[in-house]
Amino acid sequence: MTLRRRLHGLRNNPIVIGIAFALGQSVFFSLMGLVVKLSSARHHFIDIMFWRSFICLLLIAAVLAALGKWRKLYSANMKRQISRGILGTFGMILTFAAFTLLPLSEVQSLLFAAPLFVVALSYPALKEKVGPYRTGAAIIGFLGVLLIIQPSTISSFTGGIVGLGAAFMHATIMLVLRFLGKSEDPLVTVFYFSLISTIIVIPFLPFFWTAPTLITGFYLIASGVLALLVQICLTKAYVYAPASILAPVTYLNLLWAVVFDFFIWGYVPGYAMLGGAFIIIASNFVIVIREARFAQSTMRPKL
Repeated sequence: MTLRRRLHGLRNNPIVIGIAFALGQSVFFSLMGLVVKLSSARHHFIDIMFWRSFICLLLIAAVLAALGKWRKLYSANMKRQISRGILGTFGMILTFAAFTLLPLSEVQSLLFAAPLFVVALSYPALKEKVGPYRTGAAIIGFLGVLLIIQPSTISSFTGGIVGLGAAFMHATIMLVLRFLGKSEDPLVTVFYFSLISTIIVIPFLPFFWTAPTLITGFYLIASGVLALLVQICLTKAYVYAPASILAPVTYLNLLWAVVFDFFIWGYVPGYAMLGGAFIIIASNFVIVIREARFAQSTMRPKL
């Protein structure tokens, strides 16, 4: 009976629920990277992007209709939604291009640099003051980035630059979502992102279209399904738990990527790449902890 009560308590614990959703997001994002990488053997990343966006658009439209939230589309802040959609589309272009040029583990290591860019952009974009701890952590983290993208370390220097550009775009999206999260329903944001990215990609599709086979068709459809699951899990995770708790779970993405690289392509990352990834992750830990303490200090009542 005691064990049953404990399990019941865990199921109702918001932190545990948040971590469970974060684990789901980590697994689904890694699987999405895997199917994109597998699809790239036959399909151009523009082609893959269309399938990812269009399938996700159909699914999120069905979810909105099922939940009775269709009318929320009309009250959305279109200026911000369009900005998020355009930035997200270019971020996805760079991310998918990086998946085609680099092993999954190298792409994931570079994407960890996104929070470092957020720190660098916080003052010029949001006029947020950044203290010496977060500034120092970001500088050290960028040293880890430089360690990874050395020509002697990374599989493709061009791919490394593309992956770093993807991390930068992810950072700009994070900043935009800070505004959208305060006023917009996350499902509405996912809908408009999928719609805008589909519209942007369609004019280029005739130049890069390849008829899918049975196997690649499955991969392409799976990319859209997984993209929706990533968005849902990510949204739900932050509803139940703070970023300081969820951030360490995100770093499991590198573990899944290393496993996929080894068992599917026989690729083992070198010590320099893993060392750079460790430096970036450690820097992110410092940034997340400092942001959590700052948030707590601002919430304390003044006596």
